[in-house]
Amino acid sequence: MFVMKHFYRIFALTLALSNITAQDTRPSVAVLDFEARGLPIYEAETLTERLRSEISNTNAVRLTDRKLLEKILEEQGLQQSGCTTDECAAEVGQLLGAQYIISGSIGKLGNTYTIDAKMVSVTTGAAERAKTVTYEGEVSGLILEMEILAWEIVGLQAPQRLLMKRKVQSAADNKMTVAILDFEPRGISTLESQTLTDRFATEINNTGKAILVDRNSMREVMQEQGYSEVECSSEECAAEVGAMLGVQFMISGAIGKLGDTYTIDAKMFEVATGAAAKTKNTTYVGKVDGLITEIEVLAWEMMGLDPPKDLLKRRGGGSPVTATPVFKGKSRFGAMLRSAVMPGWGQLYSGNKLMGWSFLGGEVVLGALVFSAYSAYATANSDLTAFNQQYNISTDPAQIQDLRSKILQADADQLSSNDQMTTMIYAAGGLWAANVVHAFLTGPKADTASRSSGFDLVYHPEMLQPQLRFSIALD
Repeated sequence: MFVMKHFYRIFALTLALSNITAQDTRPSVAVLDFEARGLPIYEAETLTERLRSEISNTNAVRLTDRKLLEKILEEQGLQQSGCTTDECAAEVGQLLGAQYIISGSIGKLGNTYTIDAKMVSVTTGAAERAKTVTYEGEVSGLILEMEILAWEIVGLQAPQRLLMKRKVQSAADNKMTVAILDFEPRGISTLESQTLTDRFATEINNTGKAILVDRNSMREVMQEQGYSEVECSSEECAAEVGAMLGVQFMISGAIGKLGDTYTIDAKMFEVATGAAAKTKNTTYVGKVDGLITEIEVLAWEMMGLDPPKDLLKRRGGGSPVTATPVFKGKSRFGAMLRSAVMPGWGQLYSGNKLMGWSFLGGEVVLGALVFSAYSAYATANSDLTAFNQQYNISTDPAQIQDLRSKILQADADQLSSNDQMTTMIYAAGGLWAANVVHAFLTGPKADTASRSSGFDLVYHPEMLQPQLRFSIALD
């Protein structure tokens, strides 16, 4: 009687699953709790539950109810974690009426975690797909790995939002992770606003204090969720996007124009709490291109750092007003000096690449020949010394005669190598001198302003005093 009741119960469950399958053409999948190896069982069960939830989010398969799975396993006297073989998984799948069974294990070795998962076909008992993951870090990081695995085990590409979270987590080396939304344009064009936002992001990256999410990747994530940067102007939307990206902070703002006055308002807030971490405002009067320097300075201040001195110098109106420098542009003298340091440099400086590379290549070849001649000279000199020593102690007439011939040959080789080396050195020196003269003769002429000589009275804005300067043209 008990056997018949047990049979009817399984038959009823199978019939119910068959009716559901008739309405849903997606393949049915059951997920067994992953086996825990080196970590607590409850952690493996928690991670398996996250895998189930994310598999359901893929909408690629129909997930069998966990309660139903547990009930059938209980009736068969099995435990999820104990059903580790493909045969057991296939048998459970048949009882459930599922087409596939996903099972696996989560192991720990030191600070490294491993995840091994496979999807077994109930019909054939063969593994249709297998995936492995190796992860180093806190155990909480396995949650994201299980979410990514959920997509991959059913044969789909993981969403960009999950891949971006993985990238951010792996890159977070004691630095804050930040994503920047395009600043809202108010009175300026969208293109100008985007250009300034790009410069702001570049300067944030230059501070070395933050790990910045790639802008294209952020846009892909927003598009997956049906957002656009124009529409996502509220803090709630920005916080939601930041959570999807897995970053700690989001930066948003606006750039406005009132006559000749520009304003920049930027806010950095913590994604987890939504609280504003820092707010910065800048007002600027002048041409629109001056906003580039302003927004670069703002980037350093937003990170809580002092802007570089050269940046503040540009912000204050550039370098002090001075007389025209002696070498404002390129000059023959500049070309000559460069060629004196390295052959061909002056010609490259003047734009004459063919002659520049020719002089440089010629010096390299002559240098190689000098080295070759020196090596031959050193070898001949060493042989000559050795043969002389043998000659002095030898008593065999035949050996003495042979050594005499070798000494004469070594001496001749030494003289020949020395002459060759001397010739190559002279040739290299001559080519070097010709290169310097050529650089001067064919070098660029200095600007007219740079040729002027005399005294100039200028005002130094930083020292707040006039200065008398003298300049003289050397070209």
